[in-house]
Amino acid sequence: MIFTQAKLGVLLSLITVSNLFAEKKTNDLVVKEANVKFLSEAPQETIQGMVSKVEGFANLETKKILIQVDLRALKVPNRMMNNHMHENYLETEIHSITSFTGTITKWDLKSKQVVIEGEITLHGVTKRNIKIQGNIEEREKDYSIRADFEILLSDFNIEIPKLVILKLNEKIQIQTEIVWQYQK
Repeated sequence: MIFTQAKLGVLLSLITVSNLFAEKKTNDLVVKEANVKFLSEAPQETIQGMVSKVEGFANLETKKILIQVDLRALKVPNRMMNNHMHENYLETEIHSITSFTGTITKWDLKSKQVVIEGEITLHGVTKRNIKIQGNIEEREKDYSIRADFEILLSDFNIEIPKLVILKLNEKIQIQTEIVWQYQK
């Protein structure tokens, strides 16, 4: 009976120790959930779209970050616009993923500011020296980061036909909200 209690004690100790290690935070964050919205405001039309199929990895020690957005999941409310966007402009059958790789240059929980600098690849074209500023909210087990920025379609060799110039703006506003959690 003493031997059984000893085994039970060891087992409980191992469970407690393993739970302590499981609760220990690493320096690695992964995307838990995300919403990426885009907005094109042109003289004749406003187009809004959204995608939530996002993957990402960030290391708080090395400050490296990678975010990938699956553009095939990008949707706009109008089905015909959606088809034109995927087939004629983004060409998502060829260029299905857009990515941001870079470095976290500011991560300040006190001021709630985060800044990342790096490069965006969209439509097979990489634009360097991109700086994105956002707001960070520390929650119990994760971080929510919101950031807004703009891109120019011409920077990524996405041409707007003259017939559509009044319906699609060259400048696209991007709004992101990404929830990051510690990698388990």
